[in-house]
Amino acid sequence: MMLAGTIWQRELVEFAQRRRALVIKLGFPLLVALPLVISGAPTIYAAMALTMLITIVGALGSGAVLTRERQSGLTLRYRTLPVTPGRLLIERLSTSALIDFFQLTPVLLVVAVRHPSAFVWWPALLLSVAAVLLIGNLLGAVASTLSDSPGEVMLYVIIPLLPLLYLSGVFTPLEPPILLVVSRLLPFSYLYEALLGALGGQPNLLPWETVLGGFGFLVGAIGLTGRFGRRVLESD
Repeated sequence: MMLAGTIWQRELVEFAQRRRALVIKLGFPLLVALPLVISGAPTIYAAMALTMLITIVGALGSGAVLTRERQSGLTLRYRTLPVTPGRLLIERLSTSALIDFFQLTPVLLVVAVRHPSAFVWWPALLLSVAAVLLIGNLLGAVASTLSDSPGEVMLYVIIPLLPLLYLSGVFTPLEPPILLVVSRLLPFSYLYEALLGALGGQPNLLPWETVLGGFGFLVGAIGLTGRFGRRVLESD
């Protein structure tokens, strides 16, 4: 238990102490979301932009941070802790995803205030956001093992994300049956559907279906993070 407390405390204290970075992290997503939610932009475009925003926040952040940690030697010190790499990576990325969730809280609050009647979609939205953030952090963590340059790592993150977002039906409706089935196998489709519902649009899934999808991918993300622990932490 001391290990979990140590990792969570280190990440959260470092996040809180960097006040300028804290303001930027909270303000940037809000500046992107406000025009989309308040101005009455078409729901499909608002949901698309917010899906991309939430997806990129987790992936780019963890990729750059873990690259710097590897360069500074912090990853080597992680290996001396009396815990398995899988558990260590779960604790590390869960903390990072929690910080990302806090960063996006103002955006979610704006959506809730603007569309209070869509409360039925909020369980699905919260689960989907949590799942996508953790998966994004894992993708960034894996990408950080491919290069010592944070800029290159960000590129390695973006390259697979764009086609995955397309296959999720975020950019354009997908034709059944094959592409539609593929979209249901990706977490971004459930986030997009939940955002459509929360913004007052007409999603293709029911709220309970999106809840199940978000919960399933959240559990799956935790399991995958544990499986990739050795690769991420012992890849030097």
